[in-house]
Amino acid sequence: MVKKERIEIDDRISALSPLEEKIMEYLWNHGPSHVSKISEGIGISISSVAATLDRLVRHGFVERKQEKVDGRRKYVYFAKLGKTDIERRFVEGVLDRLMSNFGEIVAEYFHKRGIKP
Repeated sequence: MVKKERIEIDDRISALSPLEEKIMEYLWNHGPSHVSKISEGIGISISSVAATLDRLVRHGFVERKQEKVDGRRKYVYFAKLGKTDIERRFVEGVLDRLMSNFGEIVAEYFHKRGIKP
C-alpha cells in the first residue's frame, strides 16, 4: 500500500488509492509516459498526477528517467511492478503487521480456517 499506515476496510480493500490505481492502469496499458500524457489520459490535473507519481516512485512501484524533449528535460514514468506484485506486497505487509500486533490471534484464526504456513 503506497500510503503507509492507511488501511481502509470496507467493501473493497485495495493496495492502491483510486488515483494511484488509475495511474498504474494507464502505465500498464500504455507503457512509459510523461506526466502530461498520463494526466490527459486519465482526466486528472497534472499537479495531482505529478504528486501521486512522486509517491509511487518513492515506494518503488514506478520508475522515472529523464529524457530531452524539445530541448527541455522531462521525466518519463514507467511501471516497475505489475499488479500481482503490488497486491502481493500489500497483503504481505498487512499480514506482517497483523502478526506483529496480534500474532497469537492471527495464528489461531489461520489454524481454525485450516490454513498452514
